[in-house]
Amino acid sequence: MLFTHTALLSLARTPTPAPPRGVEPLPAGALALGFDFGTSAARCALVDAEGSLVCSPPPYPWGDRERQQTPAAWREALFALLESVPAAERRRISRIAVSGTSSSVVLYDAKSRRPSSRGCRMYDFNVNRQAAGTSGEEAMKLIHSVAPEGHTVRSPTSALAKVVAWHLEEPLSPEEQIAHQADFVAAQLCGAGPIVSDWHNALKLGYDVETLDYPSWMRSGALGEILESRLPRVVMPGGLAANICPELAARLGMPTDCQVVGGTTDSIAAFLAAGASTIGDAVTSLGSTLAIKLLSSNPVSDAARGVYSHRLGDLWLVGGASNAGCAVLREQGFTAEELARLSASIDPSAAPPHAHYYPLPSATVGERFPRADDSAVAVLQPVPEERALFLHSILYGLARIEADGYAALKELGASELRRVQTCGGGSDNPQWMALRERLLGVPTSRAARTDAALGAALLARGP
Repeated sequence: MLFTHTALLSLARTPTPAPPRGVEPLPAGALALGFDFGTSAARCALVDAEGSLVCSPPPYPWGDRERQQTPAAWREALFALLESVPAAERRRISRIAVSGTSSSVVLYDAKSRRPSSRGCRMYDFNVNRQAAGTSGEEAMKLIHSVAPEGHTVRSPTSALAKVVAWHLEEPLSPEEQIAHQADFVAAQLCGAGPIVSDWHNALKLGYDVETLDYPSWMRSGALGEILESRLPRVVMPGGLAANICPELAARLGMPTDCQVVGGTTDSIAAFLAAGASTIGDAVTSLGSTLAIKLLSSNPVSDAARGVYSHRLGDLWLVGGASNAGCAVLREQGFTAEELARLSASIDPSAAPPHAHYYPLPSATVGERFPRADDSAVAVLQPVPEERALFLHSILYGLARIEADGYAALKELGASELRRVQTCGGGSDNPQWMALRERLLGVPTSRAARTDAALGAALLARGP
């Protein structure tokens, strides 16, 4: 097996053992509440002590505010969802967890806990393209000068890049502190005190999930001066963070001993909802883009391809995402009816007429995973006269990218793939499922549950 230098560095370290979660099993009759603040809407779900879904109120959609989310909108959504939970169920809520979009970050005032006037920078904010002046470029120079090769903070969309760019636009005030979206939302339920983060959200800020501490390169030099006294305390996802504010509990008719626990990111919450729990289990998301996550016994990373490892107790969730995906099917004019009809004629065991296709959207230039290629463009030529053959070639191309992705994780040193569960719109296509299973060489099925709010509720449920 071949290993990159980055992977060898990861494998050479012995991670600090995970501490106890610090929460008891959920008592009989009690409920766990999970919130997910996703890209299109905020949602919540309640589960009982056995993990069964009790209720899931209607979502709170962002509508045209999806790309202009604000901390005030997050707070509004949080309490609208809480109040939509039936009063009888609210009285039984024992623990709460929040998932949010990865790398969405906000600055807040340490005394008032109110968000800074700078607003927030969402998951897809790229400092190289969107930060003011040259602040993004200078932020990346500083980070690249101290962060290890292959580290996830070296991405211009990392939480650390956004914070440093903010400082270079205008120096942070002594009162301004750092919080991620999930951190800030969860803090609205708690009393006074610093806002707490978790392993998953803090990863792209620079938190070292192997040593369970911020690394020395974040605490020294010019970067240390920017971050001094601003970094959030970090707890295990699902570990005790704080108790609910007593006044809020009384107003909403909730138990005053209700606990708020460390949260997670939306994609990890979806993985937890799928029930993947054994080394080698994986979840593929077949949405507009194709993303994979694999449960591994050891961490691996490759920043050039966007591969990094989140920690789940003493196991690791390794993932990567391609720019290819189902968006290309819409772009090529395939309707839902046509996809179902033409797919039924595909023989999953047969080779397509054009196995070389690389189905990127036409406006996309560059691919990151499973291969890093800034100049990559779509390969969808020649186009067969029969639409069914065209579809077969596209679906095969996407399945080959998925298989290459899991092979890349293995090459980096991740655990052997054992089975794949699938979520997203593409999971409804049985012929594509069979085709993918043939290329992946492991059992491949549709995930029964992938709702991130449910995953957050299961995280809150605890052991």
